[in-house]
Amino acid sequence: MTPPAATYAPANAVDVFVHNGWTSNYASVGNGYDPAQDWFQVKLATPAPVYEVFSRWTSPAKPTEYDLQVSTDADCQTWSTVTRVVNPSDKDSQVIDRKDPISCVRMQALATTSTTGYTINEFEIWSGPKPAPVVGQIIPVPVQQKPGTGQPWELTDKSRIVVSSSALAAMAEVLAGYLRPATGFVLPVVTGSAGGADIALSLAPVSGIPQGNAVAAAEGYSLTVSSAGVQIVAPQAHGLFNGFVSLRQLLPAAINSSTTGVGPWTAQPITVLDYPRYAHRGLQLDPARNFLTVAEIRSMIDQLAALKGDRLHLHLSDSQSWRLEIKGYPALDGTGCNGSGCVAGFYTQEDFKNLVKYAADRFIEIVPELEGPAHATAAVRSLGGVAVMGCQGQTQTDRFCTNPNDPASERALAFWRDAIAQLAAISPAPIIHIGGDEAIGMPHEDYKWWIGQMEAIVNDTGKRMMGWNPALEGYAPGSTSINHYWSDYTGGGPPLIKPEWFNQGRSVITTPEWNAYLDFGYDGSPGRTPRTELDKAYSWDPEWVYEKYRSVWAQPAYGGPKAEDIIGIEAPIWGEQMRGLATNEYMVFPRLAGILEKAWSPKVLTQDYDAYRQRLSIAGPRWAFGGVNFGSINQVTWSSEAMGTVTRFGVDRTLSNAPLGRLAAGSIPPGEFTAMIDWGDGSPAEAAGIAARDYVASQRQGRSLMTVSGSHTYPADGVYHGTVTYSRQGQTWVVPFVATGVPSCTTMVTGTHQGALTVSSGVTCVDGATISGPVTVAAGAGLYATGSEISGPVTASGADNVLLCGTTVSGPVTVTGGTRVWLGNHNGECAPPTVRGPVKVSGSVGQVTIDGATVAGPVVLQNNTGSTIVSGNHISGPLSCTGNSPAPTNAGQPNSASGPKSGQCAGL
Repeated sequence: MTPPAATYAPANAVDVFVHNGWTSNYASVGNGYDPAQDWFQVKLATPAPVYEVFSRWTSPAKPTEYDLQVSTDADCQTWSTVTRVVNPSDKDSQVIDRKDPISCVRMQALATTSTTGYTINEFEIWSGPKPAPVVGQIIPVPVQQKPGTGQPWELTDKSRIVVSSSALAAMAEVLAGYLRPATGFVLPVVTGSAGGADIALSLAPVSGIPQGNAVAAAEGYSLTVSSAGVQIVAPQAHGLFNGFVSLRQLLPAAINSSTTGVGPWTAQPITVLDYPRYAHRGLQLDPARNFLTVAEIRSMIDQLAALKGDRLHLHLSDSQSWRLEIKGYPALDGTGCNGSGCVAGFYTQEDFKNLVKYAADRFIEIVPELEGPAHATAAVRSLGGVAVMGCQGQTQTDRFCTNPNDPASERALAFWRDAIAQLAAISPAPIIHIGGDEAIGMPHEDYKWWIGQMEAIVNDTGKRMMGWNPALEGYAPGSTSINHYWSDYTGGGPPLIKPEWFNQGRSVITTPEWNAYLDFGYDGSPGRTPRTELDKAYSWDPEWVYEKYRSVWAQPAYGGPKAEDIIGIEAPIWGEQMRGLATNEYMVFPRLAGILEKAWSPKVLTQDYDAYRQRLSIAGPRWAFGGVNFGSINQVTWSSEAMGTVTRFGVDRTLSNAPLGRLAAGSIPPGEFTAMIDWGDGSPAEAAGIAARDYVASQRQGRSLMTVSGSHTYPADGVYHGTVTYSRQGQTWVVPFVATGVPSCTTMVTGTHQGALTVSSGVTCVDGATISGPVTVAAGAGLYATGSEISGPVTASGADNVLLCGTTVSGPVTVTGGTRVWLGNHNGECAPPTVRGPVKVSGSVGQVTIDGATVAGPVVLQNNTGSTIVSGNHISGPLSCTGNSPAPTNAGQPNSASGPKSGQCAGL
């Protein structure tokens, strides 16, 4: 079969890939061509009823009129027309509901206005209604997902992450770290039985994960969300991590916020079964040309993990610079970068090891690349220049000598042995990438010899080598080295790509320049050409890739990459035009999401671009709340989502330019909105400004959250519920926020705690717990007890906060110094406590509130210098107040005391 025949073969219309198909003999169009001569038919493997026939056409190469015909005889010689279709849409569905056994279905063309014949991308025959495209909130789209019934599940301040083994605790802490900032919840990691508010992570077999599929077993999972709790089950820990990634996408987008929000944090009931298509799902960053800091790479690792990516390829050297410390070679110091305003920098080996650890904690392998023999100006210059590292007579400054008969090649290889050995020692990943592309003008046999030498060097360290094509031409026969296939660029020289590249059974990573290069511009942004718009970045498949420099489809033209050899997909963003994290983010997102969906999801679920755009629209607010500078392009109608903050004031009850509300609405310019603040304390609502970044593609600037901030002083210490109202063209978004003096918890105590509890730092929240001993709160620390039983006594000296709400203390409470003391506070949503002993508060500099408490002993308030409220209490003993400034008040709620009221409290 000739390549064109393979490219346009009839089988391409029944292979679930929408980007290829069958094409008629277009060469005859216009020369007496009879469109009625063209037909396309499919024979069913077994005669069966046919309910629906779906055709996907490429406009304008489609008929203006055709007959849909069926045959019931075994050899499909007799046809009957079931419907005549006029002016079909590109996605053409015909319900014929034939219940008799059908042998063949045929599209018989009748007329066309096309000058290029017909192109059918897909011709599908369904025994029942064609299922609607799978959309959902999860991206990459899962293998199976089924909405549940009943009430949503809610993540609350009582939620825990419950692991089936203590060996999972470290991973669960990483997961909890993704939820704690936005919720403000402690989310302790525990073993034991899970409750309805908990997230349970269990290692166990999962029914439905394919047997014998090592990748699916390593990373697959099941996820069940219901009002009874969340259960994530997986055979291995990586699968649990992936299940959690999906759960996070089911929660409100604001779960990605770095600041605490109001909630509620709910997820709708659903069951998910999922596992990846490929093991290698990667992103490549290029700090060699323009540096990225450790913090910036960590941010990209988090975003990669959030899309179930598991490989980060770091291009650490190029002609512009060498970024990684190699001990013994101080001239390789990270100087140099690409272009005006460029960014230089350097990673020590400790920096690199820390990045490796951070990535590994998120089940991502860092694949390091040190580039050679070309793209090496910085290294060659730092090692003595062409006079030392170049061949005799060499004029190019960007390459090492690769002539095996020239002594310079051995000097170069001696350096590479040292560099690769040091890299292997700090890189636990099994792969080392050696570059190998674009050695333009280098004698090809010398190039191949060099690659073979590098392969031996890498293998001697126990690692597996990967190189950009045409590096595989130098690999040893039968070696395990990986072909990193991108495109056959030869700088205008003769083609190198050939079927032999793909008939060795060699593992392949596909990175087609035509579809997956993320530094190529899109939607008006700067970038290389040809542009890679959103649809182009999604409308491909690794089993059917376009060979850009040969203008052919690679699989029919060269027989590969073969499906059985492909181990993954990678998307690179080359750094010539990048300047720091924001420009990288803009070029990577949103397009990376679709490329990683190709790498994770079954190919049958990654063919509907419209369904993908709907999933992407929900992902947009996640990026916005995560602070990612994503391209908010108009090809996607971005969902809107809002979050009010939980903002905390001090003893002065004042907020100063505090963020109150945030709104993600990526399809709408911020200038079209107005905002009003209702502070929640009865004061008049007031207009507020909106801080936001608008979409400017030419500056690689995405549309940000719209943040409303304000300043206000509240009349009393407590908890206030306000709102920010965003308005645009008659539409409103009412966003609740909370302003409070209640501190956020750093440690949570629930259940039964035997013995004494000492709070030495942070804020310990005791919620519905029983403490069977005394509680001591150190200077600068805080205690917030709600609905608990404490044997007592409670003693605090210099504590920032002592809040006893709805709690019973069977002993005295003594607070000396410190800032805020509440024994009940209805303004602060702090229920009255019961103290079976005396209460003494002295020397506090903040608000002291004893409100509605029942105290079985004297109450003494002495020398407090903040606002002091003693109201509506029931005291079995005297009430004494001296030296307080200002004097205590009862807020209009007299106290009852069985003993005398004296001093400043005599009238209370």
